[in-house]
Amino acid sequence: MGNNFSVESPSLAPFLCGKRKYLYNLERNLEALHKVMQDLNAMRNDLLKRVSKEEEIGLQGLQEVKEWISMVEEIEPKANRLLDESVSEIQRLSRYGYCSLIPASTYRYSEKVLTTMEGVETLRSKGVFEAVVHRALPPLVIKMPPIQLTVSQAKLLDTAWARLMDINVGTLGIYGRGGVGKTTLLTKLRNKLLVDAFGLVIFVVVGFEEVESIQDEIGKRLGLQWRRKTKERKAAEILAVLKEKRFVLLLDGIQRELDLEEIGVPFPSRDNGCKIVFTTQSLEACDESKWVDAKVEVTCLSPEEAWDLFQETVGESTLRSHQDIPKLARVVASTCRGLPLALNLIGEAMSRKRTVSEWRYTINVLASSTAEFPDMEDGALPILKSIYDNMSDEKNIRLCFLYCALFPENCDIRKEDLVNYWICEGIVAKEDREEAEIQGYEIICDLVRMRLLMEGGNGYCVRMHGMVREMALWIASDFGRQKEKFVILVGRERRHEMPAVNDWRMVTRMSVTSTPIEYIIDSPDCSKLTTLFIQGNSNLRLISGIFFRWMASLVVLDLSNNRELSELSEEVSCLVSLQFLNLSWTCITGLPLGLKELKSLIHLDLDYTYNLQNIDVIARLLNLQVLRLFHSVFMDLKLMEDLQLLKSLKELSLSVRGSSVLQRLLSIHRLSSSIQRLHLTATTIAHREIFSLNAMFGLRELDIFGCNIPEIAIDWRSAIRRETVHLGVIEKIPQFQNIRAVTIHQCASLTDLTLLLVAPCLGDLSVSECPQMEEVISKERAMAKLGNTSEQPFQNLTKLVLDGLPKLESIYWTPLPFPVLEYLEIRRCPELRRLPFNSESAIGNQVEMKIEEQLIKIVEWEDEATKQRFSYFKNRDFPQMAEDPKMDGLTSESHPIQNIDLVGTTGSGKLPPQAASKERRWSNREHTQLVLPWNARHMKF
Repeated sequence: MGNNFSVESPSLAPFLCGKRKYLYNLERNLEALHKVMQDLNAMRNDLLKRVSKEEEIGLQGLQEVKEWISMVEEIEPKANRLLDESVSEIQRLSRYGYCSLIPASTYRYSEKVLTTMEGVETLRSKGVFEAVVHRALPPLVIKMPPIQLTVSQAKLLDTAWARLMDINVGTLGIYGRGGVGKTTLLTKLRNKLLVDAFGLVIFVVVGFEEVESIQDEIGKRLGLQWRRKTKERKAAEILAVLKEKRFVLLLDGIQRELDLEEIGVPFPSRDNGCKIVFTTQSLEACDESKWVDAKVEVTCLSPEEAWDLFQETVGESTLRSHQDIPKLARVVASTCRGLPLALNLIGEAMSRKRTVSEWRYTINVLASSTAEFPDMEDGALPILKSIYDNMSDEKNIRLCFLYCALFPENCDIRKEDLVNYWICEGIVAKEDREEAEIQGYEIICDLVRMRLLMEGGNGYCVRMHGMVREMALWIASDFGRQKEKFVILVGRERRHEMPAVNDWRMVTRMSVTSTPIEYIIDSPDCSKLTTLFIQGNSNLRLISGIFFRWMASLVVLDLSNNRELSELSEEVSCLVSLQFLNLSWTCITGLPLGLKELKSLIHLDLDYTYNLQNIDVIARLLNLQVLRLFHSVFMDLKLMEDLQLLKSLKELSLSVRGSSVLQRLLSIHRLSSSIQRLHLTATTIAHREIFSLNAMFGLRELDIFGCNIPEIAIDWRSAIRRETVHLGVIEKIPQFQNIRAVTIHQCASLTDLTLLLVAPCLGDLSVSECPQMEEVISKERAMAKLGNTSEQPFQNLTKLVLDGLPKLESIYWTPLPFPVLEYLEIRRCPELRRLPFNSESAIGNQVEMKIEEQLIKIVEWEDEATKQRFSYFKNRDFPQMAEDPKMDGLTSESHPIQNIDLVGTTGSGKLPPQAASKERRWSNREHTQLVLPWNARHMKF
């Protein structure tokens, strides 16, 4: 027998003696292989779930985890083949026994079983990973699917459009209950106006102080700059501009009749061709306004349309996961009574529920909630409460959600502020601050995906719909039984004193925002108060010391954006539990000595405190972890010595002037590695030297003004890391994961910003008045530093401004996708011939574009499709381009990028109190400052 051999052969005897050991343990080895493969598969599946969950929020899986999973998938089929062959091999072995006639193939099989088992065992021992992803900040923007109109909503859009285009209609009112879709309709009207190139289109989310918020937003759109001007003066300036233009003013969320003359808006007429459209929850606001020519009511969906919307939101895969789920889903959808907001919210919550028991549980919760609160309007709040009850509280996400209700509806809330509040209050608790911060941003991402928060502010902010906020406040007040737990006073009440509270000892959180209050001299007993926001009160000059005497439990105190507040009393020392203090955007001149008694203080924000001088007490705040002095006092050697005493310091925001101070700062590793924001001015880097960012690997925002810097770079050779994997050696490009904003202004010798190729999270980029700038990212430099790289920049860029760059020839050498771009402005760049766009760039986005007509004429487009798509954009701030007949019939859905003259944010629902003040504060700090020239950037608009 050709495959058999005899042990009697002297030449084979040593071989058989060495191999016989595999045969004796074959059955035991097969059993062990089977068991260890089960364990390995379970570990692999668990890792895949963990990685998938993290990647859903934009995090990147660790390379070593991916390699381990790859090796498991490589060894799995080998082990399965051996196990599949085990029956026949065991039978063959039992037939021959352990005699000399055993085939060689059986010996080889036995050896493979043992070696494979050992390999699997080794893999299992290496498969325990504490972390599975790079713990970097989540992406700047969470993209949600666009809202699609139902049949009845599409018909309503046609009706509203026809009425608006009627030459006898100057003003159109859109009314209906909260959450019914008024803002969606208004947004669709705006898109159609832009497609038709109607004229100047201005979209305003109306603030709590209706007249002034509208004035401020219109003023920003028209490029008007004012500070401390009266309403009358603002109205005169607005009128002077608007009376020369054909405009459409879209006002989202007014609550009462408006006086157009008081705002400064000319009355629409057949002669001027102007239009005004507004949304409101109040029919009376339409009926009482003498200037309203037509009105449209937005109602709830019919049962079948509600079911269609619910199916679309839940998703086909979930509905098909069990045969009983569609029937149960109809029951859930019917409880929403055709309200689009409720259908979207609960549909999103149920999209991940794939068992019958989960759906039945939700139905029971809805039934019990509706029965418990029968007087709620249309049952909307009980429906929203069921979503809250279904919410996983793994990361204290419920408490984080309720916290957002402290801010006015549809007001832009900075994500960064939320995370810092949560950390200081212990809601997000991690020993490592960086991990806590990442978890906080992940919670925000979760709430956005659940549609309980909405993206806003170019990705830096979120907003809460009015009805969702009402539900959150209702829950936070123990379902209305303790209404004074959260006390909120906003500007619409126009109160000149602090809120009237029956029992201050019941108050746990309070927000007093954008009121006319000038003095706070109360002495309330607030023994349970942990959170106090007194923000954006433009007239507030004094907070007396006695106000702080009975707040021993206070943890968070935010006094930001009180522009007239120049002093903090010594009695702040009574706040013995205080961990967070924000004095940014105030006129404070010095820090009180009593601050040194705040042993628990870990976060001190002094950004944009231009008058601040005396800060010696900082050296006594030994537990400080976060210190912010961005656009505040300039760093000097004395302050540098004080900061080195703060051993717990983990985050710094600084203003630096002069190369000697900068060099000394960068040489102190503990300080330089903590820098997250750097404002650099009046600094010269010697010729042929570079400004290296290697020491500041945690940098998030870089603001350079009036500096002579030939190159901003990193030390590429030392930064590139080599990692060995089973396929060989790879080079990993250094990633400055956290850089979100870069502003470069008046840097005379700078020629490019190739560094940005390795800043994947960059959200805002503004480059202005740089006469030598030739390329934003240089292909030659990129190839010289990185070789052939597949890295694509600007994947998270929401805003790009290029202004006053006379030598600029290129932004990037090939087209880029720009998946989240929202704003593009290019001015005074006469040599720019090619833009990095093709017909797929920024697909699905609403992009506001401001590009000079001259540039549009000389641009060399990628292809004809790109030319048609981008030539379609109409620039409202520059001379109009000629009409392109090929663009007729385009809709916002087929042509998603538009020149949108967007002012404010696209919220919905009722009047958003505090929107103007908060938006100004946050846009100044994060994105609006990137557009304005230096002498205007930090003014209050």
